[in-house]
Amino acid sequence: MKKTAQWKTIAAVMAAVSLIAAGCSETSSATQTSENVPVVKTWKVTSGSTGVIANGKVAASEEIQVVSKVSGKAASVNVKEGAVVKQGDVLVTLEAADYQQQINQAQAAIAGAQAKLRDTKAGARNEQLTQLGSIVTQAEASLKVVESNYNRMKALFDAGALSQAELEKSSLELEKARTGLEQAQAQYDLAKAGPTADTVAAMQAEVSRLGSSLELAKSNYDNTIIRAPITGIVAKRAVDPGEMAAAGTPLMVLVNMADVKVEASVPENEINQVKVGSTVDVKVGSLGGKVLKGTVEFVSPISDTNSSSFPIKVKVNNQDGMLRAGMVAEVMLQGQATPGTKLPTSAVLEKDSKHYIYTVDNNVVHQVEVAVENASGDWTTVTNGVKDNDQIVLNPTDKLSEGSKVIAN
Repeated sequence: MKKTAQWKTIAAVMAAVSLIAAGCSETSSATQTSENVPVVKTWKVTSGSTGVIANGKVAASEEIQVVSKVSGKAASVNVKEGAVVKQGDVLVTLEAADYQQQINQAQAAIAGAQAKLRDTKAGARNEQLTQLGSIVTQAEASLKVVESNYNRMKALFDAGALSQAELEKSSLELEKARTGLEQAQAQYDLAKAGPTADTVAAMQAEVSRLGSSLELAKSNYDNTIIRAPITGIVAKRAVDPGEMAAAGTPLMVLVNMADVKVEASVPENEINQVKVGSTVDVKVGSLGGKVLKGTVEFVSPISDTNSSSFPIKVKVNNQDGMLRAGMVAEVMLQGQATPGTKLPTSAVLEKDSKHYIYTVDNNVVHQVEVAVENASGDWTTVTNGVKDNDQIVLNPTDKLSEGSKVIAN
């Protein structure tokens, strides 16, 4: 009896252990299955999909390349990529010592030119006139002495007591004395009369020229501080502190994403339905097919170079920041419809000359055959097999099949 009781106890313990092991195995299996369930990105079909007239991409409303007007070494770079800046914020500061020296040189040159102009306008001082007058008096006295000497030499020559050569020498001295007096008198007269209008005008022009050089030097100095031309986001930064910044070379790229524009192409037979200022629906696939309101702000009068489609631009509010440049979008004309539904080309698979999409319902995948009418670039027109509010898998892989479990994102 004791042995029987012992065997019953052992059997009960083993049964309990088996149940615990089975439970752990099931838990482990469930965990493993959950971990293996793929996460898929989906796109929602809406009724607006039948009104698509243009396919395009989102672009920033403004994209500015920030450049420096002057060359120099970057002393500081105040923003990183992704930073939000306001118009006028300092982005980069260049070393400015050389440009300060240019200002100093220009200021010194102006001071010298202005001083010379003032002296010229004031005319000769009394001391200068007195000095020049003395020179004239000396020249007159010298001329009298030379004339007296010449007259004596001439009398001797006439008497035959002097040679022709000696008389000519005396005549030359007389001419030099007369010339000296004329020059001294001219200098005195000029100094007494003061500067001419042309002389003053020339000096004033020189002062103005040097003033322009100073303004240019100041402008170059101010340009060592590079500010944000618009309010936006730093999309790219191409300079670091200590690097040389060449004039005209892009240092940063700023984008304004508060409003975005959808750049699309409209077929020739539909372009006349699009008017500047009209309201249209814009559907963005990467936002789960969310439909936004946009305003047509540009309709090109000429077609694309390589096709008969016409470019348009649609302005869309992006205050929530969900739209990013490069996202694929559809533009739908209000009150109009075109046959078929536009789906992202990445959602349509071709197998054995047939086309399929994968829809998701309660995290279960269903393979659906569709009829494709037209595939062009990022979009494919489907005429059968898809209905409103379907959740379609984007970029499906070969691992998906009918009934597969997924996590829809």
